[in-house]
Amino acid sequence: MDYRRGVVTGESVWRAIVLYGANSATYKFAFGATLLEIAATDRSHVTLEELAPRYAQLLCQALQRQPRQGTAARSKFLDACRAFNAGELDRDTLHRRTVQLGFNNVIDAFPQLGGDQAPVRYYEDQRKNSSAPGLVLRDELLELASSVHAQDLDAETIARWRLVETAWATGISDAVLAPSLVYDSETQHLVLQSKQRRRSVTGVVAALSGYQDGRCAYCNQVMAQGGLGAGPIVEHVLPWKLLTRLWNGPDVDAIWNLVLSCWPCNQAKRDRAPHETWMPWLEQRNNDLIESRHPLREVLMAQTGETAAVRHATLKLAYQRATELFPAVWVPPAGVHIP
Repeated sequence: MDYRRGVVTGESVWRAIVLYGANSATYKFAFGATLLEIAATDRSHVTLEELAPRYAQLLCQALQRQPRQGTAARSKFLDACRAFNAGELDRDTLHRRTVQLGFNNVIDAFPQLGGDQAPVRYYEDQRKNSSAPGLVLRDELLELASSVHAQDLDAETIARWRLVETAWATGISDAVLAPSLVYDSETQHLVLQSKQRRRSVTGVVAALSGYQDGRCAYCNQVMAQGGLGAGPIVEHVLPWKLLTRLWNGPDVDAIWNLVLSCWPCNQAKRDRAPHETWMPWLEQRNNDLIESRHPLREVLMAQTGETAAVRHATLKLAYQRATELFPAVWVPPAGVHIP
């Protein structure tokens, strides 16, 4: 993540909070999405009563999608959301309980990264202010909500949310998800595959864009969004064409080998591996996701190895075998970065 390498921007820190912040419940995703929506109206102050309707709505929708939205055995707030979904609680009561129960921890926890305060502050907590209780939205948040990054950040938040809830629902700690999570090139989604069906989890572009801070993995330039010949494009680092040969390495159609690139780099690379001097980027990316307790942690470990040393050896051998089958390699543009 860029901010971890010395580049601190409002969008890179927001992405870090969504990607690397602690996950004991999915409150932070609903809270972040609600904050961005409110900030997009250019308001500088918001009460909990004003935050509650949208915040509760997002969590009620999530519970309908996936009943497990936290790691705790019980949650009075989530129980209220469940009761509303079941028709046992009216909307006004849900909103009152959201104000009473829904913000107790998330307001303090949202800006935390690894136990430390994030380097960018998005709001001031004024809940104890008797004259104007609520949150004061700082310029950093208002600028973010009105920027070209806002739509991408919203999509990335939803993608991360889907990954977290899928991980909990499928028991990712036991690596249940690892062998059955595959990339569907037609839909560009990660899907859970079983004998009965394939179920979409989340889009690969949104899932990976947050880590790359919206930049191309090869040239480090901000990628255009949408439109013909724009990007981002899901890229196989070691080319997919390997699967048409007698390939005996790890599955190149798996998440460990997928990155996002801009259209010019995608067109220039084609069916070639990048030069070996670029490969530490991919190794670092995978290690960062594993060490940050990312929902794809178990998937990546199952695909590439339990330890950093094993993963290094796995990637080195895979690269060697790939370039033996297809010797021509592509040299990415100057200025290639380490994530």
